[in-house]
Amino acid sequence: MRLIAMDAATDARTGDGRVPAGEGGATWGTSPAMAAFTVDSRHAESDTITSLVLRPADGSAPFPHRAGQHLTLFADIPAFGRQKRNYTISSAPNGETYRISVKREPAGRVSRWLHEAAVPGTSIDVLPPSGSFVLPEDAGRPIVMVSAGVGLTPMVAMLEAVAAEGRRRPIHFVHCSRNRRTQAFHAHVQALARALGTVEATFFHTQPDDTEVEGVDFDRRGRLTLEWLAAHTPLAQAEYFVCGPLEFMRVFVPGLLARGVAPERMHHEFFGAVEDLTGEDPMSDGPTAAGAAPPADVAPQNARAAPAPTGHCVDRATVGEALLDSLADAVIVSDAPGDIVLWNPGAERIFGFAESEALGQSLDIIIPEPFRARHWEGYRETVASGQSRYGAGDLLAVPGLHKDGRRLSIEFTIVLLKDADGIVTGMAASVRDVSARFEETKALKKRIAALEAATGTSKEAGSGT
Repeated sequence: MRLIAMDAATDARTGDGRVPAGEGGATWGTSPAMAAFTVDSRHAESDTITSLVLRPADGSAPFPHRAGQHLTLFADIPAFGRQKRNYTISSAPNGETYRISVKREPAGRVSRWLHEAAVPGTSIDVLPPSGSFVLPEDAGRPIVMVSAGVGLTPMVAMLEAVAAEGRRRPIHFVHCSRNRRTQAFHAHVQALARALGTVEATFFHTQPDDTEVEGVDFDRRGRLTLEWLAAHTPLAQAEYFVCGPLEFMRVFVPGLLARGVAPERMHHEFFGAVEDLTGEDPMSDGPTAAGAAPPADVAPQNARAAPAPTGHCVDRATVGEALLDSLADAVIVSDAPGDIVLWNPGAERIFGFAESEALGQSLDIIIPEPFRARHWEGYRETVASGQSRYGAGDLLAVPGLHKDGRRLSIEFTIVLLKDADGIVTGMAASVRDVSARFEETKALKKRIAALEAATGTSKEAGSGT
């Protein structure tokens, strides 16, 4: 088994592989779809969120996009090399620029650089926009946008697009923030709502300061609840768009589904790894997998096992090689940019790729396309922060992708690999194929449901009703 040396400064891969169709646009440079942009201007939206307007460096039009999609950008940061991140385009298409609105994260290497160093004229390489979190073409249903924190960015882009296109459709914009200092785009959204005439905007502030005036700086004090949404939005008719932090999503995605929002009318996007939001079939193209363990605060993954008891001749390297070569489970190691550097025989058995085919490739080869953007958001944040939500035995259940295109159901746990300075250099994952177990469980549930339905029918027939 070969191991490719990890180099955190290696150029990152070309994202999730999605290149929107279209003609024209910026001159896509040295990689198949990468273009050079410069920061045209910047504007503070709140104490924590700053918008940057990006313009193609060669003066051409940017690549077309739909409101709600995101950009993959590459930033060359001193001492850290080339870094890759995904950011939502917070503006409607205008044929000239993109706008991204970035929340500064204390441990966010790229977000801090964008806030502190990305002044007008700064160069940033960009891949074409991608993502499916967009408004439906059919304007027949009302729209409800529910967001928290920086999760409002795709919603703002959608509102701008609706205004630019002159579409008159009922929209309820609901946003949650802590207070006026953290609230972005308040005045802008209110202006769009007035201009459209069919938009009702409601801002919740959980901790408004003493100078804020209800009805002026915000609309509702306290936290948004499912009960409030049930009372003020059309659960049975509307298309729901939900975006925000993980805990916010865990409340409102399954909560709205449980209250009658049909899955085909539920659209959601969040900034993190794929999670167990809805309990849906992990083999489907739906939002997330079932059975994922809740996030855990995991200590830095650099502890060593206790030494073997005296008298036992155990060589760690020998044991490691034996396990890697004989395990039925996959062991996959990726470097900081997300390229595969170790691929054991178990990985070939599960995913179908030979070691020679997998080494040096992006993890995208085993991730179904609908899940890639969310995966990379979480992966990059983990590399930057040095902390993982998973580890210490916690298992995450997600869909996987076989070489032949088959969807798999897999469970995995990860460990972070760090250098002497505590910088994440890669991740090692232990992966198990649970597709057969999942199919057995699904079949059993169907049999139980059929039995319960038959029993219920029999009871009704015997009652004479």
